[in-house]
Amino acid sequence: MINWFIDTFSTASEQAKLFSIVVSAVLAVCLLLLNQWFNSRKSKKELLIQKIEELLTTIYSYERISLDILSSLFNSAGVVNQVTLDKMAESTEISDKLEMLCVLYFPSINFEASKGQSIILKAHKDVGQVGTNYKHPKSSYSTYSSSTEKLKGLLSPLKEQTKALMKNHT
Repeated sequence: MINWFIDTFSTASEQAKLFSIVVSAVLAVCLLLLNQWFNSRKSKKELLIQKIEELLTTIYSYERISLDILSSLFNSAGVVNQVTLDKMAESTEISDKLEMLCVLYFPSINFEASKGQSIILKAHKDVGQVGTNYKHPKSSYSTYSSSTEKLKGLLSPLKEQTKALMKNHT
């Protein structure tokens, strides 16, 4: 095999052909690897942008449903209907999705689903206790304004961090 190779490429013109074939092959492999690298970077950036959009959409969805729940709770006069309970379950799913997106794709953004849910659950508990002989002073009850302030205080930094990420990656 080696003898055949030496015999075939013994002349200068044959060696020039071999050199051009080797250079072309190396160049083709380098271009292929470079193309893969650029495509990989582009795909990662597109995925990141898609996940940032999903995160921001989920934040707005969570805020909207949570404010709707709080409004329903404080306008219910102590009686919570099934629609509000269903929305509470949906808000739990949305907050879990928010937490999952933050943990998987954006570890620099800290969101704990339990904090948002505790605001809603405290409001639910307090609204149910208003008509009864609740042992705590009335000042410890949740109000619509205090609950919405806490919720917005929880979500505002999250929105700002997500918008900053969007600005950095678009």
